[in-house]
Amino acid sequence: MRIVSVNNTADLYGASRCLERLAARLVGGGHDVLVVVPTAGPLKEALELSGVTVLLHPLLSIVDRNTTRTWRGRLILLLTFPLSVAWLALVILRFRADLVHTNSGVVLSPAFAARLAGRPHVWHVREFFLEFPHLWCHYERLMYRMSAAIIAISQSVRRQFSPEVRGKVSVVYDGLPRDDFDRAAIVGETHVLRHRLGLDGRLSACVVGRLKWTRKGQEVLIRAAGRLKAKYPTAMYLVVGTAAPGSESHLQRFTALAAELGVADNVVFTGDLPDPRPVYAAVDVSVVPSVDPEPFGCVVIESMALETPVVGSGSAGIAEQIVHGETGLLFPPGDDRALAAALDLLFAEAATRSRMASRGRQRYLDTFEMEHSYDEHIKVFDAVRRRTPTRHDSTEEIAAR
Repeated sequence: MRIVSVNNTADLYGASRCLERLAARLVGGGHDVLVVVPTAGPLKEALELSGVTVLLHPLLSIVDRNTTRTWRGRLILLLTFPLSVAWLALVILRFRADLVHTNSGVVLSPAFAARLAGRPHVWHVREFFLEFPHLWCHYERLMYRMSAAIIAISQSVRRQFSPEVRGKVSVVYDGLPRDDFDRAAIVGETHVLRHRLGLDGRLSACVVGRLKWTRKGQEVLIRAAGRLKAKYPTAMYLVVGTAAPGSESHLQRFTALAAELGVADNVVFTGDLPDPRPVYAAVDVSVVPSVDPEPFGCVVIESMALETPVVGSGSAGIAEQIVHGETGLLFPPGDDRALAAALDLLFAEAATRSRMASRGRQRYLDTFEMEHSYDEHIKVFDAVRRRTPTRHDSTEEIAAR
């Protein structure tokens, strides 16, 4: 199968990492994959190492807050949209693609380019849109009309679609390759990291993700650290990640909060790390404290895969992954008191940590391992291709399917 996939960023956070893993597995399965990204960046480098062809498309039409909040941004979007559609249609035809896959709900032009090129389109929705109810009711119908199938990354994401659209939406969880998430394989890197960050002999927790005040919830973990300071004076809390462009002030707010609560020496801001896996393996607890609902949140399954118990805010996609009391603990979003209580339980009981770590690993293997995810993606792609033969197929090829 020949697949053109379009991604809205060139970074290696969240959805981009999921695309990189899926594309690499598709190539490993004998498929030809071309990925289009707006700029050069870490995603391009990672994809090319996996044998994926990458093209840059600076005019890619992306519908987000940055492009729609000003008249100038809207005008640029309006003017570049037809150019983006035409360019992508040519890429699709030259690559002789069997289908087009858009790896985000905020990218518009690939769906129209696929229609223009006569190829089926699969829209991979990784976001929530219900905060824009008046626009969403129209946008979901556009997705329905312009897609042969829609993939949602969780049941929570699927539920945002209205019943008449939902029939076209399949839930496919993101997955992680088993060989890449073997704790024993990274023991050396884990030991080095623990020593470098001063974690030896100390209880520790981490939060991994973009630094976003009130959205990703790093401030909730810092406040919980303040509550636990007296009981666990030497505990360490790693905040891994950087702020998105334009949000650099968020780091200053987090550091100021840590100083105000007297935990500046306990909270370590590591910045981006090239490989987050040793972080999960190095700490006692992984925390996913998102205040806004997470569509899925791969940090949860990354932690479980590396046998680290997870404490996560109990909403949307996070709650679909964690079995409360079995593979981790859930707490109300934004409730630093409840997060502190959950951390206290796990810090105090090594046996509970060990039990949840083991059960979390098993849940990952049973539900979120890459082969499960890959098989489900292939089912969707195959079904779409069988329903919509592409123009370059011969009569014999179509009959042979």
